[in-house]
Parts: sequence; structure tokens; C-alpha cells
Amino acid sequence: MKTQRKRIVITGVGICSAIGQNKQDFTKGLFDCKSVIGSSDEFNRFFENCYAAQIKESIEYPELDAELVSQFDKVTLWGYKVGLEALQDAKLADSSRLQSMSAMMGVSGAATEPLMPVITGEAVPMDMLANTGNYGATAAIITNLLGLGGGYDVVATACTASINALGLGFDAIQNSKTDQVLIVGSEPLYLPTFSGFKVLDAMADGPCSPFSAEPGMSIGEGAGALVLESYESAKERGVLIYAEILGYATSCDAYHETSPEPLGEGATLVMSRALNNADLCAEKIEYINAHGTGTSANDRAETAAINKVFSQKQVPVSSTKSFFGHNISAAGVMEMIACLVTLPEKKILPTLNFSTPRKYVDLNIVANDFLDQDVNVFMKNNYAFGGNNCSVIGSMKVASQPVSSYDKKQVVITGVGQISALGIGFEAFKQGLADSVDTSSEVHCQIQKCDNKAPLHWLIQSDNVLSAMRSHLPINDAGELKFQVHSVAAFNARKILRGVDTRKLHPISLYTMAALETTLHSAGLKIGKQNKDEFGMVLGLSKGPQTAIDNFMSSMNPEPSNARTSEFPKALYNSVSSGCATIKGMRGYNTTLATGHNASLGALIQGYEVVRQNIQPCMFAGGSDEQALGFSLVMHAAINEASVNYQADITSFKPYDESSAGYVMAEGAALVMFEAKHRAQQRGAHIYAQVSGYGRASASDRFNNNGQTRSQALASAIGAALKEAELESNQLDMICGTSVGFKDADIDELNGVKMGLGEVVRNIPYSNFNSYFGFSESASGCLNLLGVIVAMEDGVIYPVKNSQHCLLDGFDLVTQTTREKTVNNALLVGMNEAGNCYAIVVSKS
Repeated sequence: MKTQRKRIVITGVGICSAIGQNKQDFTKGLFDCKSVIGSSDEFNRFFENCYAAQIKESIEYPELDAELVSQFDKVTLWGYKVGLEALQDAKLADSSRLQSMSAMMGVSGAATEPLMPVITGEAVPMDMLANTGNYGATAAIITNLLGLGGGYDVVATACTASINALGLGFDAIQNSKTDQVLIVGSEPLYLPTFSGFKVLDAMADGPCSPFSAEPGMSIGEGAGALVLESYESAKERGVLIYAEILGYATSCDAYHETSPEPLGEGATLVMSRALNNADLCAEKIEYINAHGTGTSANDRAETAAINKVFSQKQVPVSSTKSFFGHNISAAGVMEMIACLVTLPEKKILPTLNFSTPRKYVDLNIVANDFLDQDVNVFMKNNYAFGGNNCSVIGSMKVASQPVSSYDKKQVVITGVGQISALGIGFEAFKQGLADSVDTSSEVHCQIQKCDNKAPLHWLIQSDNVLSAMRSHLPINDAGELKFQVHSVAAFNARKILRGVDTRKLHPISLYTMAALETTLHSAGLKIGKQNKDEFGMVLGLSKGPQTAIDNFMSSMNPEPSNARTSEFPKALYNSVSSGCATIKGMRGYNTTLATGHNASLGALIQGYEVVRQNIQPCMFAGGSDEQALGFSLVMHAAINEASVNYQADITSFKPYDESSAGYVMAEGAALVMFEAKHRAQQRGAHIYAQVSGYGRASASDRFNNNGQTRSQALASAIGAALKEAELESNQLDMICGTSVGFKDADIDELNGVKMGLGEVVRNIPYSNFNSYFGFSESASGCLNLLGVIVAMEDGVIYPVKNSQHCLLDGFDLVTQTTREKTVNNALLVGMNEAGNCYAIVVSKS
């Protein structure tokens, strides 16, 4: 049965760029055909002949206290500025609707600015490090400052991040989780990004000239924001509508970590799928705003792809990067805004600096001056390292195209896999819960530097970082820190990953691949040439590929020109998911969410949504973490983190118990495979469980005493999940939490569950499996889902390990002994360190 999609429109924009710091100046700069790519004094200190499009004027934040401004990085401040402007433009800035409004943010340079002083020999700003040193912190701060309470996700797919975020917002509105979503892309230009592209020899020797002249790119910086809204809501409010979003798609080349597939196969697939999702034929597209970086590899592949998809029509094509450079994660949303402010004037943006087209370019390039043409339906494309592709189709004339539809699917789990301290695979996981043995080990870390070298982590070269660690961590007189961790035991990677050169994989990629292989095995499937487009992946990350990040960042010190070219692409968060796709040949939907603790729950939600809307038949979703002790300890010291357990007694990790000493750090990866129920039944697959509904909400009280608390946010998420699942709270047979044994966090979760379910909570068994395998920051949410599946399959709920009594009354906490129970419906809940909350209803199929 076909389900008609909602019409989704854009009702607000915010922009900050080298051309102009607001919509008016930005629009004027575009119509003046003004290229702001110029010689960069900042980067000419380290390299020769550097060009970039940089914001040189100071930016004011009159709404923020000066002390707050000093504690935030530019990623956060610029994102806040454009987000506020977009809300004001949409007449939502002071609206009660903000409490249910979601945010999807695309970033790439997050958690970078506070680290830069180590490279330049200056003091690390510890307040800034504490506030923005974690990748997902930007979204938490921006949503709190703006008062948004509908939950958020952070898309980390490099150059497609912000336009991919738009797709996630589109999906959230389609499932009636919210009427409005704020989309933000923010990308200041930092030295590591510039160095990475420079040492790869990707830069132009002057302002870039996409599709013509000498190949090469020019990097820019800036931020952009859009308000997405259901058409019905926009009509009801009577606000200006810029355009309608007709559909989108994302895919992966599955080819190489930096180079696009040379024949443009991945770009062809993503454009074709965007057209299919929008129920449009290629002939409907009247203009393509291309990715158009100016590099030979991109422009050749993009030319080939456009010619394949639009073989019957010479569609006008242009690249906006010739105006303000390549803005990496913010590129998509900024280029979309460029379309929104020029197309209403019946003019198509040109490609500036265009001379003679390269010999392989036979496109209808709009060159140097605006083309007079009344455009309705247009396409916006962006591509990224790792082969991540995204295509969005918009219409300037709302409701001029038939609304698209999809076959709504029931979504089941047909594959489960993991690697953790409990072992590898689902059976090892089940046995580990049953045996309940101690899988921890003691580590000894030297918190010191010798001859200006810091063996544990390069950031400890900074005296104030070292001082903070000595002040806030239980380091002994010898400069040593001893504590317990749950680590993945050594294993024969080549036995599991046959045909893969595992020597080239950093731990986080190795763990993700191991989880993927065990998930595929349990699903009874293989990926080959005939079905490679059927599989996609959404991966949640917290601290990401820290080994690669550390290798790359330390290689820049003291000489940025020595940056390791091999580590730059691996240091990008999306390298893990896209790397797995490349190894397995998966070309379907692919994205990375870097939202922090329990990011795998956000990945599960989006993986479910993709299959539910029949965008992709099979999706792997989950999370992965490597043991990044160096950076983790630095951040624990910066924040003065009280939730981490440094005690020698491993049994002191006891979630929800009054005497718990916090969590024990861990690593690992967990994935499930989502599939449409009818498809699973047709192939006779084993169905582990069915996802029936989800909810997402976020705390908004950090800077506003009247904002939503963490407990209130979790209650809201639970309500949304039960509503979609069409269940009453008394129909739940189990609750699975993911809290970390820190009293404040435990109380927030317990109170949120009680608010969401009411007094019936005292009759529902409540468990949490983190103390079996340790707290793996992003993956623990998915690992706990596996614990729920064990309960459904075996009819037993394993207790909260080490816990004796619940610190709050009114809960049926499962402690000390296994509980026999038939579990038909379970509620999985969790939140990240900043109060972004998730709730997922899982049922027996």
C-alpha cells in the first residue's frame, strides 16, 4: 500500500560566508559575480602559494555573553549565528514550537580549534576544550542556546555532511516526529583541513576554475542554516516559502578513500535514486548545482555521471565553489542557499573563472555570467572523501509537482553482530551474559612528557593540559595512572576478514568490519556484484577514528607540511563506514552520525527510517569505538569528569546502585541488519525482533532555566516511541536502560522513564547490560539492544551486573539473579552526555 509523502518546504535561511555575513550581503555578492578566493596570509606561513576564501571581518554575537563566546569554538559560534538567523527568518525564534523542533547538523572541523595551540606552541584554551573538545558538543550547545528540544543528530560525512543532514531532517518530518527541523552546516577553515588537502596536492595555484583551466580546488569557510517545515505547518503559519524539497538520496562509491569512482558510477546511482525517491524523471530537472570542486578527479567523474543520467538533455550546470570556495561540511547547505536566493530572480548562477573547458568536459556549463532562465525543479549534488554521495532535488514553485509516495515497510532485525570484551559474534555475547565473568584488565598510563614528547598523547605536550590531568585524575607520585578497562581481546582478524589487508585498518575500522561480518553471517547473506546496491550502513561514533586523528595531528607538529597524507582521509569520521562499504562493495545508503555517547541509538533510528520508507532494502546500523585512552583521559581532565570509574575494584561499576563509582571504559562495535519484514519472510530469514517505533528529544535547560530537563526530554522521546508503536505502557514486558552508573545520570534516566511510563514502571522488569562489557561510548546502545534480543529469544532477562538495590524507589530493577520472563515488547532508552535522548520500542515479530 502506497503512503503519500508530506510536502516539505524551506521557510528560513541563515548564512555567514566570505562573500557576506548575512543573507542580504551574500545575495548581493553573488549577483555581483564576486569571487572572494584570495591569497591566504594565514596559511602562507606554512606553505607556498596558498589560496582560500576566508571570513576576514570580525563576527559579533550580541545575544551571547562575552564569557560564553570565549568558551566556544567558531564551529559552534557560526552555527549558532546562522541557526538563529534562520529561525528568525522563519518567524520561529520565539515560538513555543521550538520545544519540539529537531536539529540536524553537518560538521567536519568540530573538536579541532581547541587543539590548534599545541601545533603553534601556545597554551590550550581549557574552557574551550572542555566545552567543544568532543565532536558532538557543537550540536548540544547550539540546540541549547536556541531552545530546541526535539532532539538532534550530527552528520559527519565530510563534504556531504550538511546536505546529508537535510536528508535526515526530511525523513524526521516524514515520520511525523516534528513539523520543523533546523539544518546547520558550519565549517571554519582550520590548519589540519588545509594541510590535508595541500599535502594531497589537491589545491589550485590560484582561485579555482571548476571544469576548466588547470585542475585544483580552493577551500573556503562559512556556515549556513535552513529551516525545513511541513507544508501544512508553513501554510498555517503564513510564512514565506523559499522552495519545496522533493526528495533526496545518499550512496557510497565503494571505491577509494579519496578518489571518486572514475566513471561516475556512485554519482550516477545517487542522482538516479534521488529522482526515483522524488518520483521524477530526469527530463524534469532544469538546473544542476554541481559539486564542482575543480579537481581533475571530481570534475571528470561528475561530468561522466551527469551525462549518464541526463543523456537526453543538456541541463545547465554550474559550480558555486568558484564564488566562495569549497566549504567542506557546510558546502551543501551554503550552495543550496545560493540557489534559493538567485533562482527566484529567474537567473542561474554561473561558474566563475571559467575559460576553456577541459577535454573531458562536455556539459552545458553556465560560464562567468548569470544565465537568464526561469527554473522550477533543480538538483543539488555533493560528494565526499570515502565516496559518500548526496543528491537533493528542490522545486522553486511549491506544489507544482505531484507529491511522491513510498511503500511503507514493517522493519525487522535479521542480522546481529558484535565484537567486545565478551568476544566476537552474537553467540559469544549471549555466553558472556550467561557466564558473567570479569573481562576487564588493568592498564598503566604514564601522564608525563619527556624532552617535549608525550608518549601517551600528543596533547600532553601542552603544560596546561598536563596540569589539568594532574589536578583532576588520580595520578600517583610517579606520574602513573592505573585503572581497569574492558578491551577487545587479540583475535585472528584475517580469519574473520578473509581477503582483507587488515594491516591497513586502524582498530575502529577493524572492529566495525568484524561486527559487520558477524552480522552478515547471522543474516545468512553475502554481498556480491548482483546485490551490492541493496546494502547500506549508518554508523554512530563518539570519539571516532582516534588512532588516525592522533597520527595525523601529531605529524603536523612542529611542521604542518609534514602532515601524513595516508592518515588525513582515515582521520575523517566517515572513513570508518565508507571504508567498510569499500571493502564489502556496498554502494547503498551510507552515513555517519557523531553524536557522542549512545550514538548507535541515533544510527538505529535512521537505519530503521531508511528501510521503513523503502529507500533501501537492507541497512546495517550500530556503533563502534576504539580504546582512545590518551584523548579520553585528556577530555576527562578538561571536563573534570566525575562519571568515569578509576577504582581497581571492577564490581564498583553498578548502574542504578547508590554506591556505584561510575563507568569502566570499553571498546568494541555492534551492528544489526534491518530488513523489510515481507522480504525477510520470503527468503526464510531468522527474524530476531521488529522495531515498532522510536522517539528522540533533547534537554534545553543548560542556558535556560525554563528549558526542558534531561528527564523531561527522555519522557518525551518515550511518548513518541510508544505512539508510533501503538502501544500502551502496560504492554511493555521489559525496559533496558543504558545509563553509566554515575548517580546524576542514573537518576536522570530513571526519572525520565517514570515520567514517560507512569506508575506502571514498578511492574516492568528493568535491566542494563553495560557492566558486563564496559561502557563503549557510541556502541553501548546497540550492545544493549543485543541484550534485549537475548531476552526475547531465550525468555531470560539478565540482571544489572554488580548492582544490589535501585537508588530510587518504584522500579523493578533486575538484580543479582536472572529473571525468567516472556518478552514480547521492550523499551530501549538512552541519552548522550549532553542530554540528547532516544527511545526505541522493540517487539517480537
